[in-house]
This record gives sequence, structure tokens and C-alpha cells, in this order.
Amino acid sequence: MAKTTVEIPDHKMAELEAYKDRLGDLLLLGLSQVKIQEALLLYKRGLISIGRAAEIAGLTEQEVVQQARAFGIQPRWSEAQVQEELT
Repeated sequence: MAKTTVEIPDHKMAELEAYKDRLGDLLLLGLSQVKIQEALLLYKRGLISIGRAAEIAGLTEQEVVQQARAFGIQPRWSEAQVQEELT
């Protein structure tokens, strides 16, 4: 198992005290959220597709669409995609 050292400001350390036994879980949850945010930013800028965003975020395409809408990002749909979804 890998180990690392992280410097945390004193005022934040007090907040983390209640979670000291679960810091690994918090780190992984934070990593997951960062990946989702990065994927959504790239998608919003038009640099990647929903499919690629899903790969980056580690989610399904449907989950990425849900996350995008939660952040106020409207998915870009082609007419073909709309027709495919309707059938």
C-alpha cells in the first residue's frame, strides 16, 4: 500500500477530525468528484463527447448526462441521436 504526506491548513484539520478514520474514503470520493468535474468541463467546452466524458469520469453516459444537467450543462444532441433515443 502506498503512503503519502499531505499538508492541511489547521482550520481545515479541525473539520477533518470527525472523519480521521475515513480519510482514505474521503480522498477517493474527492478524486471521483474531480474526475467528474474535469470531464464535464471538457464536454462543456466541446472538446469531448458524452461517451468520452463518461470514460474520464468513470460513469455511464446516462450518469454523465444526469451530472451535466445537475451542473446546468445541457447535453449536445444531434438529430440522429434524438431520433435514436425516441425509437
